[in-house]
Amino acid sequence: MSEKDTISLAVWDVPAPVIAGGTFAIKVGAKSAAKHKLGGSKVEVTDAAGAVVASGTLGDTALPGTEALYCAALDVPAPKQEIAEFTVRLAGVDDSVATRFSVAVAAKPAYTLSVTIAERDTKEPLDGVEIRIGPFQARTGKDGRAEIKVSRGDFQIQLWRTAHIAEPQPIRVGRDESLELTMLHVPEEHPDARWVR
Repeated sequence: MSEKDTISLAVWDVPAPVIAGGTFAIKVGAKSAAKHKLGGSKVEVTDAAGAVVASGTLGDTALPGTEALYCAALDVPAPKQEIAEFTVRLAGVDDSVATRFSVAVAAKPAYTLSVTIAERDTKEPLDGVEIRIGPFQARTGKDGRAEIKVSRGDFQIQLWRTAHIAEPQPIRVGRDESLELTMLHVPEEHPDARWVR
């Protein structure tokens, strides 16, 4: 590559969480500032210790709708620690700017929580509520219900919805369970409305 060229790397579609003991898929893209063709170049993923844990080859053609972004799908082994950092680099290319990403690692989900969420005053089911239990996530449907697979452990259950509010609650997961939760409607003119989404 030219000394004036810079190759930038990007990582996307990183799952949250990844499951310990398995593998997870990511997409890696590389782009040359000078628009050089990068198809066939080798990309590597290294762990925090610098060991190569996954590698692959960029596709021969640029991603449609982009200016010379070449990409590859890679399978990366999930580590055992709760949070892990990785570095992606273009192998053997000095002009390449490495990029980093991190993942939250969770034990394999063993239980299913059936969650129903309603508006506190009207008791109407709330759709589109984002539910987070530790690293696990789900979203309610039109009936205000969602199923979320969770591993054993102690977590906080957090809910988000535009113009609604609910305090985080502790939860201990050790079996399949049904939960009925409520959220308080916060009018747009309320001073706290800007703090909720």
